[in-house]
Amino acid sequence: MNPELSCTDASGKAAEFGALKDGYMFECSTGLSRMLLSSPTCPVLEALGKKLSFEIAVGLNGRVWVNSNSPSIVIIVANAIMNSESLSGVQQKIMAEKLLQKIQND
Repeated sequence: MNPELSCTDASGKAAEFGALKDGYMFECSTGLSRMLLSSPTCPVLEALGKKLSFEIAVGLNGRVWVNSNSPSIVIIVANAIMNSESLSGVQQKIMAEKLLQKIQND
């Protein structure tokens, strides 16, 4: 059975959010999901968000949903997130910048 994902506010109401359609959902560790939700902003998300257009929803249960107009951007963002788990903040930023340079050169 496929999981159903929906976005709600702190009170559990859909408000302006609702069901997450399209996109790609994957699971990660709860530690990574907390890092993605942390403040200051996660370095890999910050670096990718400056150059790429995508939407992301992260659950504390380790489920991550990514969507974009381009399937290749969805794959790039999902892979970058999954590869960032064991990296420090500086390493995440370097990885994202190298990835973005490679995309621009292709």
